[in-house]
Amino acid sequence: MLLRSRITLIVALGFGALTVGLGSASLVRDRLLEQRLAQTSIAAQSALWGEIVAVETGALGARAGAIAMNLAFGAALARGDRDDAARALASLGIDVGSADSIDFIAVIGADREPLYTAGKNAGLAVLDASTLDRVLTGQAAAGLRQASATQLPVIAASPLKIGDSPAALVVGRDVQHALRRYASRAGASVTLLTLRGRLAASTDPGLWQRAALSVSPRAALAEQVDFDNRIYSLISVPVRDIADGAVGAIVTLSDATDSLAASRWVGRLAIAGALLLALVGLALVNFYLWRSFRPLQAAIAALQALSRGDATVRLDAGGSDEIGRIAQAVAAFRMNAQELAASRALRERVRRRQESVIRRELHALADATDMTRRDEVLALLDGPASDSVAAAPVTQDRDDDQLRRLARIMGDLTRRIVDQHNSLSTMVIELRDALVSKTRLAGLQQELQIASQVQLSILPRDMPVDPRVNVFCHITPAREVGGDFYDYFPIDANRFGFVIADVSGKGVPAALFMAISRTLLKSTALFVDSPSACLQRLNDLLAAENEQMLFVTVFYAVIDLSTGQVDYVNAGHNPPWLIRRDGDLSPLPRTRGIAVAVHEGFAYQQGKVQLAPGDTLYLYTDGITEAFDVDGQEYGDARLQASLARIAPDTPIDMLSQRVIDDVRTFERGAAQADDMTSLSLRYLGGQAPGVE
Repeated sequence: MLLRSRITLIVALGFGALTVGLGSASLVRDRLLEQRLAQTSIAAQSALWGEIVAVETGALGARAGAIAMNLAFGAALARGDRDDAARALASLGIDVGSADSIDFIAVIGADREPLYTAGKNAGLAVLDASTLDRVLTGQAAAGLRQASATQLPVIAASPLKIGDSPAALVVGRDVQHALRRYASRAGASVTLLTLRGRLAASTDPGLWQRAALSVSPRAALAEQVDFDNRIYSLISVPVRDIADGAVGAIVTLSDATDSLAASRWVGRLAIAGALLLALVGLALVNFYLWRSFRPLQAAIAALQALSRGDATVRLDAGGSDEIGRIAQAVAAFRMNAQELAASRALRERVRRRQESVIRRELHALADATDMTRRDEVLALLDGPASDSVAAAPVTQDRDDDQLRRLARIMGDLTRRIVDQHNSLSTMVIELRDALVSKTRLAGLQQELQIASQVQLSILPRDMPVDPRVNVFCHITPAREVGGDFYDYFPIDANRFGFVIADVSGKGVPAALFMAISRTLLKSTALFVDSPSACLQRLNDLLAAENEQMLFVTVFYAVIDLSTGQVDYVNAGHNPPWLIRRDGDLSPLPRTRGIAVAVHEGFAYQQGKVQLAPGDTLYLYTDGITEAFDVDGQEYGDARLQASLARIAPDTPIDMLSQRVIDDVRTFERGAAQADDMTSLSLRYLGGQAPGVE
């Protein structure tokens, strides 16, 4: 992207950010003004409705008071004479049901039963219990009363004495009178909604039905709505009844099309004007940048011509600003390029004379190198310019400084001579070190062979003397010394312990840790009966001072030769295989124990299995299952299980172990052994202890 385009884009983004910022601020301000206006309108409408209700209830209250003071009306009610009661009302100028009077009248006795009713919907004038109690105790009440789902009359109630009994006098008018007064004062259509949003009364029902609005009667609301191609201002104010409970909402709809349409048109005009102003500004900025960058574009074209070797290009001097100064610098560069071409021709003549002298000296120096390197140097001197050392920069221009090429050849020749000397010195040193290392290696190999023999010698090789059990062990270290070990030993006359383990790592550290682990395990097992307690003690001893962070996986078990019961603990080791005498093959369940020397204080769980005479346990290390063939495939548990399944259960245990090893070797197909391969086969034979008849 051109610099002019980038500057134009940055200015456009600035204009956009400024426009968005100003528009957002204006929008927020308008929203705040609308909220303030809405709050003011809601408060005004609420106050106006309160005033209208007060006027209506005041007029009704005055009439209710006059009726209550009329003795003739009270006496007629005491006699139960409805005609005399009607004449008493007429004497007060009250015509129930007329437009200028009241719509209904009702008298309710202390037993809450109506004593007298007149006018339309008079039965709807029954007060709620709390308001009726207040009136019967001598207090007046007035306000809206929700008589039914859609009937909300304005009523006034006064206390009345009928003989010695208190009563409540209720007079009321339809709420339509209050709505018309409200509409006249507000200059808008007025609608009264119930709490369910139903239409109770309206000064313009048709307008409300066309609007088809959904208004929540419980919350005050002021907003603008569009319908019938007009803009209306809607204000909804919750209203309360005579018991101070919410009964609905007063909703006003006033046509504000003229004022609001003009306001919206002004807003759209302002947005269009801002966008137009931004576009004009961007166009002016782009035109100014185009005129200002014309000298810079000419200077760039001149530089490109000079880079191609064309020194004939002309460039007019610019003005005094930065771009003009760039044009002046390019013109000076053109003049220097012409002078450089002249000096290059002179330098070429000097170079040729120098090259002939240096070439003779280099030929003499090349004779001092060995024969193989001498031929390489002579090939560089007598060959073309594209030599092996400076091929990349020289072949690009055959007229380049050949003296520099010869200097590089001389440097290469010097480096070859120095390398030859250093190589001879290094060979002498390496030969001396190799002799010393060979001597040390021979001694180390001899020591490792002795260590391997010592390590194997500490493992038991003799068969146990007890005829009730038969044991065979096999171990093949991957190196001279390894970390696997096995052991078996009698604990008492009937109990026989056996173990197989694998120390982490390989080599001498693993072998030393193996010797320590085996010694501690055997010495502990002879004094601790439980396999789990024995391993817990061994774990605490090894983990206490284990700076090398070595660990050992162990399977330790004790078999009761009199019963065939085996108590065992598996500390992170491969589970042994149980081969029943009938050929059934299954792994021993794990006891969820971690490797020994990992965490001090770990409590090992103990497992149990019952052997019958002829049953065999096959213990092994992961060097068998993790053997790999030449293709990198693992031998695995599945192949071991298949190999054991092919062996007859009555096969001698030494042949059983050897067949497994032979199967692994066949699978490896000559691949190098990756880990120690160790196995222990134990067959329980049963019977009686030696010396027992």
